[in-house]
Amino acid sequence: MNKITIKDVAREAGVSIATVSNALNGSDVVLPKTREHVLDVAKRLNYIPNVNGRQLRAAQTHNIGLFVPSMAGSYYGDMADTIHYLCKKYGYELHIFIVDEEKPLLPALQNQSIDGAIIMYGMLGEEDKKRLIRSRMPAVFMDQELAAESISSVIYESYRHGRMAAEYLLGLGHRNLMHIFGVSNNFDSMRRQAGFEDALRDAGVALRPENILIGRFEQAAAYRSMHRFLKEGHTLPDAVFAANDLSALGCIKALQEYHIRVPQDISIMGCDDHLLSGYVTPGLTTIRTHMEELAVEAAKEVFRLIGGGSGRIQHLAGDIVVRHSCAIRRS
Repeated sequence: MNKITIKDVAREAGVSIATVSNALNGSDVVLPKTREHVLDVAKRLNYIPNVNGRQLRAAQTHNIGLFVPSMAGSYYGDMADTIHYLCKKYGYELHIFIVDEEKPLLPALQNQSIDGAIIMYGMLGEEDKKRLIRSRMPAVFMDQELAAESISSVIYESYRHGRMAAEYLLGLGHRNLMHIFGVSNNFDSMRRQAGFEDALRDAGVALRPENILIGRFEQAAAYRSMHRFLKEGHTLPDAVFAANDLSALGCIKALQEYHIRVPQDISIMGCDDHLLSGYVTPGLTTIRTHMEELAVEAAKEVFRLIGGGSGRIQHLAGDIVVRHSCAIRRS
């Protein structure tokens, strides 16, 4: 008869290897109910831990992986700092991995010695999702809705944020609106755009095709898009909703070069409430999405999953921060 291994216990208990290791070692990160369940399964299978402990130490790395598409700009850096602080508090090390189409997520996950993963990666296909679920790797997504036995999502209410922006600008009397979206395959960008356009449609307001610009969540990209729009001589919209604050600031810079005043000639609204947004002139009206809270909750959630918790989806609400970049439309 083959010797029972820690993998057998994990499979039978329906948890990850790291959870079994933590339960057998009496770690505080495991829920009491889960620890009792794991110990019962181990006893029933007659599991005998490796005497010298090498097997358990190999299974439990005390490493968390943060998988992101980029570290450009302050957004990812601020998020990584917050997650790193929580990891240290829980006695874990944080390792950052950049994944994209050339370096896809699943191979990166499988090739690392980690107990859990926090992921921002919008290009995960259905088959890859199934493989990830079967792996029982404790994982938390921050950019898509997915819940399974050992997988959770902690995400913004991005669709609602898009609707909030449209309703606010419509409430100021604006009817010719523009949207500067982020990235076409990004969850938050697509959901914000969908919410914005649905709210306009519900109000009977059409969004002109030329009034949809690419911002890529970057100040420079949004600046170039708005600069090109103005150079081509299109009708100036009443108001702009940018998918993030950096895009809004790039838009404002292009407008200023054409001597177009904000908010006297056009209203500008962002999203995220970047640190700079309250210090520029005019102060940027935006939607505060609570980025730090997203990072904190994602870190807490991955430790809950490592401890044997079940997967779930959490949505973080936002709120409008009114400053000086939007005004009531003049006749």
